[in-house]
Amino acid sequence: MKNAYIWVLWLINTVIFVLATRNPIYLLLVLISLFILGNRKAKAQHRKAWIGLNLRFLFSMVLISSLVNGLFTHIGQTKLFYFPSNWLLIGGDITLESLIYGAINGLIIGSLYLSFNILNLALSVKQMSRLIPRAFHPIGMTATLALTFFPSIQQRAREIKEAQLIRGNPMKKISDWLPILLPLIVTSLEDAIILSESMTSRGFHAVSIRNHANLAVISLVIGTFSIFSGWILNLYAYPQAISIFLYGVGGSIIILTLLKKGREFRVTHYHQVSWQKKDIIFSAIFLIILITQVIIAAFYENNFSYTPYPQLSRPSLNIGGILLSAIPILPILVSIHD
Repeated sequence: MKNAYIWVLWLINTVIFVLATRNPIYLLLVLISLFILGNRKAKAQHRKAWIGLNLRFLFSMVLISSLVNGLFTHIGQTKLFYFPSNWLLIGGDITLESLIYGAINGLIIGSLYLSFNILNLALSVKQMSRLIPRAFHPIGMTATLALTFFPSIQQRAREIKEAQLIRGNPMKKISDWLPILLPLIVTSLEDAIILSESMTSRGFHAVSIRNHANLAVISLVIGTFSIFSGWILNLYAYPQAISIFLYGVGGSIIILTLLKKGREFRVTHYHQVSWQKKDIIFSAIFLIILITQVIIAAFYENNFSYTPYPQLSRPSLNIGGILLSAIPILPILVSIHD
């Protein structure tokens, strides 16, 4: 699966399901799928320590989130121990339910982190920069330059460090690292000047920004406010149709504004994105899954959620949740098809 837009659909589906469920069994299934997919991508790039690093991050998030929620949320019927009530903020009962709730939050954070980590493995810098809307072309250019310069700066810092070691600099104290700073700054400024002259000669400075910038900002604010209003009305049990209408209006305003603003920037791509038959098929599959998740969230009771409060109970399972938990592993099926 080499098409960047399919990976974006995969990410959106995964993130929506992770945020929609608090069922620990579904989250564990999602994490297993993510680790299988991530390990496959990491092996292709010869990153042997990928699983170990991400497992440590996941366990750290689960532990920290569980402890923080247990210390500051004194809800639940299964009391483990207590702190004196006169202790600021943490005084009160420490319950099993609060610890489990915090651990579930850690699983969610770990799943989101792994999803974006895998996207970073799957797409190159060029592919990710092309996903930035044309309306944000200057921001995308700046981000691309920063991502491009960072590896070269690291390489230059290693070369300067090796030169200092050859000259007898032990590089043990903070003061020993100062001779690296000045050459690194000078060479970076030289590269920046060369790049700016090159971009100027290619006419990058001549891109004209029209006078509708203020109108575009106002439109984006209105669209964001519409989406936010729909979310607030949904929290206060207003009719679901009103929230969906506001979501649609806000999203449409934002998309139309970005498309109109993007026409002000002329960008030439020397390698166009190719859409093969299998790309269209799997894009349609991901779109169907996305629409299904939106319909379930909008018109049906959320059967994928879970809460350990007020007393810990066994999470319920259904076939729909188990199938949606397998969303992260679908790219492996695509690669098998390849």
